[in-house]
Amino acid sequence: MKTVFESLIPIPVAALGAWLGYMTGLPLGELIGAICLVTALSKMGVRMRMPYPFVATVQLLLGVSVGSIVTASMMRELTDFSILVGLLICMTTQIFVGYNWLRRMERWGHIESLLGSIPGAMAAVMTVSGEEGPASGRIAFVHIVRLLALLLVVTIIAGGHAESAAPMLGSFDDYLGVIPPAIAAVVVGYLLERFDVPAPYMLTGLICTAAVNVGFPQAHLHVPDPLAIVALILLGGLIGIRLKDITFKDFVRYIRAGLVVTALTFCTTLLVAFAFSKLTGKPFLSLFMSWVPGGVEVMTAAALLLKLDPAFVMLNHVVRMSIIHISPAFLPKRLLQENPQPEQ
Repeated sequence: MKTVFESLIPIPVAALGAWLGYMTGLPLGELIGAICLVTALSKMGVRMRMPYPFVATVQLLLGVSVGSIVTASMMRELTDFSILVGLLICMTTQIFVGYNWLRRMERWGHIESLLGSIPGAMAAVMTVSGEEGPASGRIAFVHIVRLLALLLVVTIIAGGHAESAAPMLGSFDDYLGVIPPAIAAVVVGYLLERFDVPAPYMLTGLICTAAVNVGFPQAHLHVPDPLAIVALILLGGLIGIRLKDITFKDFVRYIRAGLVVTALTFCTTLLVAFAFSKLTGKPFLSLFMSWVPGGVEVMTAAALLLKLDPAFVMLNHVVRMSIIHISPAFLPKRLLQENPQPEQ
């Protein structure tokens, strides 16, 4: 009974935090509010845990959300291999510089440095980064710092107008349309889980939903905002629990690590975007907004405000998120749950 209570209590706490965060009107306020309230109660001694079924639910909702954005027209746009190559080079360089800083300067372990350097994928990383503990907490913290810093930069670039839109409840048909690919994703994900594939439901959710969208364009799959909010609440609870062991000394050190990794990512994106702008003739700002880490919705809205090509920007971010969500399947599960290396 005690275990059940500890498993259930993060949900209402995270939901309350998400509501308080939403009331602030800040972008991603729901996620930040959920994280803060769960972390605060955990620090006060309230024991909470996030069972794997909840983590699997976050994986599924993340995969379905990204997959629902993929369309047949997007797939046709990928015939321009120069842009895809540029995106891959930019992502690889972002990970390389972030990894080397965390590994060499912050003295993090190999896997922690890798997961902490992945650009703009906090949700995906937190669902595959193993159990709670010091390593998971500092990975989460670096991603939170980078998320907030990049969100601030993008908001400034967009003239201070990159606020989040009001949530849409969606129609009954929207909910019905998501059910078949979600069920297929759960079945196939369960099978992949037997083979120790990391984050199996995230992978199958993305592939099954994208397959329906591409194969049956008339389906018009759309993930209603309440489902996305459920994912944010569960994710906020997951991250908040993992931050409970962070001390004030850790807080200062991880802010430094997050800001440095963010600055390195930002500068890397600037350089690669400038180089490919010269090579391909594409506008520099379009490439920069397409390759800098950030949420698909926020970056597309910023592109609209800046009168850039929003379809091009959205395509690059969808491809980037798809690559990041699929990539854990190619890594051994035991590798992602490696014991953390003590900080020196």
